[in-house]
Amino acid sequence: MSVPQFDPAAPRPEPASVSKIDYSEGGTWPLLRRHLINVGLMILTLGLYRFWAITIMRQILWRRIRFSGQPLEYTGTGLEIFLGFVRVFLIILLPLGIIFVLIELGIQREMPTANADTIETVDLLYFIVVLMLIEMGRFLSWRYRISRTRWRGIRGRIEHPVGKYLFVAAASAAMIVFSGWLLKPVVDLYRASSVLNTLNIGGLRGRYVGGVWALFGTWIGIWLALAVLAIAGFMAWFWVIGIAALIGSETIFFLAMGGFGLVVFWVVLYMLSVYRIAFWRIVCNLSSVGPARVRFHGNARSLTWLTFGNWLILIFSVGLLAPVTWERKIRYLAANVVVHDMPDPAGLRQVEDDDTAIGGEGLAGDFDIA
Repeated sequence: MSVPQFDPAAPRPEPASVSKIDYSEGGTWPLLRRHLINVGLMILTLGLYRFWAITIMRQILWRRIRFSGQPLEYTGTGLEIFLGFVRVFLIILLPLGIIFVLIELGIQREMPTANADTIETVDLLYFIVVLMLIEMGRFLSWRYRISRTRWRGIRGRIEHPVGKYLFVAAASAAMIVFSGWLLKPVVDLYRASSVLNTLNIGGLRGRYVGGVWALFGTWIGIWLALAVLAIAGFMAWFWVIGIAALIGSETIFFLAMGGFGLVVFWVVLYMLSVYRIAFWRIVCNLSSVGPARVRFHGNARSLTWLTFGNWLILIFSVGLLAPVTWERKIRYLAANVVVHDMPDPAGLRQVEDDDTAIGGEGLAGDFDIA
């Protein structure tokens, strides 16, 4: 059964239905206990078990996430991810590493007087290739997770060919490097649109109607604000340091140093949260999947506290309480994400299984559930 396509740019009436994401309380301790077992097995197997640990944790977490009252299901396997890692390491990472080592050795042997510019050019090329591989890993990870997620038995897929996404990855890496991160928001929306415009969930096609420059003004505004705050902060800091030196108080000096560092940390963290919130709002507000529209209602203040809290948990538990941070992320998304105009699930059709996504996390397999 074919599903009609919808134009997200067309005028819409008020949403007839609102669907929410819920996180069912299965208890943190069972999740934490499984994580501790996984950590122990990874230590015993010198990290080999991590591929199966990833799968087990996702299966537990996916079952607890409900959309419109129905849980998600994760169907990936540890063997798939492991084989993907082996394949990528042997076919891509190892050969590339050898090639660049041989290039640098060849330059040093054949051109012992090679200037620094030659070496820096090779290093820059290597850095671009690494960024490109990271971007490819991110894309393959998205594709794999979506293809292995089910809702009411319905699966999804990203229909962007891996070969064609190489251009997206190369362009993203080049823009980041040669602009000195100035074009980061352009890159973020460029790759997001590449994925959203090829998304297919149960026959419903994804579409992003915004431009890739929609975040650039926010990004520049953040840097200008940071520059102004930095100037004001340094002036205030030098003023306090001057007073401390005048009265000969080491206590005031160290308090000023600590206070300045704390303020810088919070300002940078908050500004990063401003950017992340702006990104998700633009992506959600200007995208659709069939007739369904996603709305994100988070704000920078709450995201800042969420991020800071998760960092504290990870640092003081040495990573052993990582499941607590995963649950905090999911609850935050569940509280701030709603879907309008979700069509009747009975009208969705099954899309072809994405067998090419097997082992697609070889470049980016980790415990990140985002």
